[in-house]
Amino acid sequence: MEPILSLANAAARGGAVTLAGQLVRFVIQLTSVAFLARLIDPTDYGLYTMVFAIVGVATVVGDFGLSLAAIQSQTITPQQRTNLFWTNTVIGVALGLIVVCGAPALAAFYGEPAVMPIAQVMAITFVLNALTAQFRAEVSVKLRFAWLAAVDVAAVAIALVVAIWIALLGFGYWALVAQQLTIAAVTLIGLVAAARWLPGLPRRGAQMRALYVYGANTLGVQLFSYLTSNIDSILIGRVWGPAPLGVYDRAYQLFRLPLQQIAAPMTKVAMPVLSRLQTDTRYEKYVQRAQLVLGYTFGGTFWLLAALSDPTIDILLGPGWDQAKPIFTVLAVGGVFQGIGFVYYWVFLSRALTGLQLRWTLIGRSAMVACMAVGVIWGPLGVAIGATIGQVINWTLQTIFPMGKTGLRRGPLIAIAIRPIALFAPISVVCVLLSYTVMTMWNPWAELAVLVPLLGAYFALATLVPRVRTDYSQLFDVARRLRRR
Repeated sequence: MEPILSLANAAARGGAVTLAGQLVRFVIQLTSVAFLARLIDPTDYGLYTMVFAIVGVATVVGDFGLSLAAIQSQTITPQQRTNLFWTNTVIGVALGLIVVCGAPALAAFYGEPAVMPIAQVMAITFVLNALTAQFRAEVSVKLRFAWLAAVDVAAVAIALVVAIWIALLGFGYWALVAQQLTIAAVTLIGLVAAARWLPGLPRRGAQMRALYVYGANTLGVQLFSYLTSNIDSILIGRVWGPAPLGVYDRAYQLFRLPLQQIAAPMTKVAMPVLSRLQTDTRYEKYVQRAQLVLGYTFGGTFWLLAALSDPTIDILLGPGWDQAKPIFTVLAVGGVFQGIGFVYYWVFLSRALTGLQLRWTLIGRSAMVACMAVGVIWGPLGVAIGATIGQVINWTLQTIFPMGKTGLRRGPLIAIAIRPIALFAPISVVCVLLSYTVMTMWNPWAELAVLVPLLGAYFALATLVPRVRTDYSQLFDVARRLRRR
């Protein structure tokens, strides 16, 4: 058994470094959204999103779930890791070629000729991401979280400079394509340097079956999650065209920032730590603490985003994006349930229950697709409402059924998740009502000057509730641990 202090320190260190890196990354990406929204029009965003919504699936397939298989396994050999690298590479190259050849059909599907060259150039990212997968896994297994954070920050910073430069030259959607290519290239270079590992030649007899089965199940979950997370863009693009899709995409990208900056990076810390604890008595305690942190982080972040959606869109995107405001508000509510569900994801992966996870992901996400397909009748806002209803359904199904088979007690996890929702939801509703009634003609900075103090006073009064006060205390304890690292 690994010493508890050693593992706790590694987790705290990793959490501190990751959160610091993601804070910087968040600022860069927010800057990217604000600058590029003023340099690129909604139609160009729509054309880019049409491509990314479909061919981006190759990025998920190129990994084949094998990086997580390498992290979860406690007995992986150097030859097995080498074989995983070459498997990723072959899949990535094959998918890149498929996208290049299929680009004309994709352009015909949307009725937009510009889609074809965008897709063909974007195919390069699939090869780069496939090459990166096992280097990222190697860095994660070695708990080198500082390198992971540094590489992620450097990639988005360099990509932002490239994108702004190309946008200023007037190349529209090519700035967005170049941004994605730059992120993929810089990430690969940085992780190769950090891993201090190079693959050998592939060989037979390395007992790959268990790793491939784990990877295939994980791929099924990731692939179906990706498809159902992007079906909204496909539906809007096909039914309503590039301009409405461009508006929806800007709201969606702002909504996605907290998920990208908190949940996904924290998975890099949680997975190696929980995988080492998968048969340990400390496991449930770690899971409950993770649920508390994510519950308040996502509950707070997304409800606050919903509360401040009106002035936030005005300030970040500028004039001409008013239609994005209600879309952003609705998506933020769904983000609460998507965020707190990440703990379930960590449990399934760390305990190798990927088959169970896959079955219930197919069921829950299918319900989400049905809701969005109905919602597209009412345009982008209808799709956003369908997506949010689907997130609630998916979280509920995951809680009731597969989590009951993990050996963990569901009651404490549900209580921990519900408390921040009950705390944040009422004040968020009040703020939204004020924005859309009393403050409709206000300057966005004036709105913030009223709403932010109102939110602060509410959260201060919430400390009078004993259970909330206890939760705050535990969160401060986590924060103190992070600062000490």
